Formats: sequence, structure tokens, C-alpha cells
Amino acid sequence: MEETLMETDVLETITKDVEDSLVSEPIITATEDVLFQYPTLFSGRTLLELCNSSWSSSPKSKDVQPYLRGCKWSPDGTCCLSVVNNDGVHITELPRDLYSESATANRTIDVLDSVIHVKEAGLVYDFCWYPSMNSSIPETCCWLTTRQNAPIQMWDAFDGSLRCTYRGFNPVDEMEPAVTTAFTLDGARIIAGYKKVLRTFDVERPGRDCAEHKISFPASCLALDSNIIAVGSWNTTISLFNVNEMGTYKSIGKMHGHSGGVTHMKFTPDGLKLVSGARKDHRLLVWDIRYYRKPLNILNRIMDTNQRVYFDVSPCGKYLVTGGTDGILKVWDVDNVNWKSALDVTDVERDNVTFKFPLHKDCCNSVSIHPFRPILATGSGQYHIKDPIQDEDGTEINGLSEDLKYSCHPENSLVFWWIGDVPELPL
Repeated sequence: MEETLMETDVLETITKDVEDSLVSEPIITATEDVLFQYPTLFSGRTLLELCNSSWSSSPKSKDVQPYLRGCKWSPDGTCCLSVVNNDGVHITELPRDLYSESATANRTIDVLDSVIHVKEAGLVYDFCWYPSMNSSIPETCCWLTTRQNAPIQMWDAFDGSLRCTYRGFNPVDEMEPAVTTAFTLDGARIIAGYKKVLRTFDVERPGRDCAEHKISFPASCLALDSNIIAVGSWNTTISLFNVNEMGTYKSIGKMHGHSGGVTHMKFTPDGLKLVSGARKDHRLLVWDIRYYRKPLNILNRIMDTNQRVYFDVSPCGKYLVTGGTDGILKVWDVDNVNWKSALDVTDVERDNVTFKFPLHKDCCNSVSIHPFRPILATGSGQYHIKDPIQDEDGTEINGLSEDLKYSCHPENSLVFWWIGDVPELPL
């Protein structure tokens, strides 16, 4: 990252000035022992584009599609980590004026360049930030990736160098890649999901030393909260485990409800609810982990792809935000639509979303809400199959492509949006 992120006053500036830029009806949140007021989101019902970054295919390799496959804000809010298909990992910095100032209607849209680009070969399965990442403490600035035919890798967020690896081996002593990985909340351990086992690594001891817990299903995604771990699987189930201080796993139970392999899960800030999504499943399921036998609520989004499509829950726990293959951003506000409450079987509409924003002309595959500021990062793109009824120059052959609908408008972009109040715009 640039030298600006190494200045010690970055987080102090964010914390101090965020108090001066609040809107009405704030929510009190505690972070790093400093009380501050979390801003109200979507109150103006308007999204203002702040900056963007995009990727396009190289003329020499037209078959390589560099579409975005996920984006996540850093825990300190200074930069955004994104994975691009066939183009590795990128870090994009938040413009410094957005650390403290509010957006204006006449603000110039910034075109952002990646400050760090790690050209990883192969398909990146999963990635995550170190939970205590702080730009003023360089040793905490790192992230994990797990990818095809490679061990879990820890990368330095200042220069993009490889710090260390964590390797899992199968019974015949062959190194196998993890499908999903995550830090524990205290950042002391790494939990990785494989085809038939969960492995726990000590962050301070890279290499192959780990504790193993056998499972009977392939792990596809993880969600952690305190001592509870949710493990999603390609077999459509979600398993809950309790982990004690010694790292021993105790099975709590399984949750059934999805029609496809589970691709993403997230706990609400209170740790009592779990939201899950699956591939080619138009439903987001909300679970109460205390009574997990059936979903507490069902929310709808358009999901016509096997690709992982991320959703996010705001740090205040009030908003659930997701994209979809139709490019529309959906927002549920718990004050207007109680998406945490029990399912109303008399609701024939079923799509009780609070807001809809048509942001992208391609699949909106990832959303990430800034930890301190009213800023939303969205990523777009998906794999596009070439129409077999067209010539190389794109012209139709005999006009037979009427029944084969292939998108001809790919959009591979990372966009930052202002989701707070804009003084110049009417409510």
C-alpha cells in the first residue's frame, strides 16, 4: 500500500471525524474501546457513485475473462481487497477525503488504480482479512487466500509479498488445497475447510502443524462468531459446531433448507442469527441458531449462477444487503421489514425488500459495507459463455440465436457508493 496508509493518524482521523459527519437517529457501536456513533444508512434512498475501477480482457487473450469474484473492506476501512478471475488479488485504497468528509452531489468520480496487485495463478477459492488489521501497525496488515493446487497463503498488504503458508496433507501425504478459510475472531488461529476435514492452524506457527476434525461432507464456506462455527457444504446443508478453548469441535446440529450448494454465510452482529445463500437458489435463509430446525425467514434475490454471490449485514445489524445476477442491489431494513422475525406464511408477495437499486448491467456478485462510514463497495461480473450460433466477428448465423440468450454486455468493475445523506439532494 501507499505510504499514506502507514501514517499513524489514519484511524484517529476516521474515528474523530466520523462523529462529526453523522446523520439523524444514529446507532451507538463500540470498536477498539472507542465509542462512536454508526451513521444511518440509506436514509436518503439515493446511492451516489464515488469511485470505480474496472478490468477488461487483453487483446492477446480474448478468452480470458477478468471478472470480479468478490470484494471485502479491510477491518480498519482504509482499503478494499478484491479477487479478479485470472488476474489475482487487488487492493484499492479509499480516497483520503472520504475518511472524514461527506459526499456532495457534484463530487468528481474517481477512477482508482490498484495499489497492490498479486498475480496469483489458478482459481482463488476464498480470501479473508486479518480481523485486527490496522494500517498504523504494519505487522497486522495481511490477508489469506486459498486457491487451486496451492496451500493457504498469507500476504503482506503493504508490498504484496508472501509472508508464509499453511499446508494441509491428506492420508497419503499429498498436499491438498483448502476450499475455504477464515481467521478466528481474535486472529490467533486459522480454520480451513477441506473435502473431508476441518483443520485448525496456529497463526504463529506456519507449516503443516495443525489440529484436524473429520467431517462427512465437503466444506464450501465458513462463518464464525465467538465459539460457534457454521460450516456450509455443497450437499446443501449447514453444520453448526461449538469450539472450546482447546480447539475441540463438538457438533450441535445440521440445518436443511437450501436447494443448492451453500456458497456464503454471515452471522448478524448479535450472534443469534445466521444468513445463508446458495448457488442457483433464489432464497436467502435467515436462521435463529438457538432453534435451527427450520429457517426463521426467507428473503428473495435473483440467483441464476453457480458463482458465489456475496451479501453483507451492516455493522449495526439493521440492514441486510445483497446483489444478484440481474445486477439489482436489494436492501432489507429491519425497521421497515423485520427480516429477523418469523416467516409470515400469509405473505403472498414474498419479495418484501425495502429498497431496490439497479446498479449494474451484469451480475452484482459481491457487496461489502464499510465498517465506519456510509460507503458500500459492489463488484460486478460473471463468466460469459460465447454464443455458439455466432461467427467470430459476433454476427448471427441464420438468425438461430433467438432461443440461446447469452449476455453480450459484460461489466467487470469495482464501485464505491455513498449510501448516507447527500445534503444537496432532496429526500
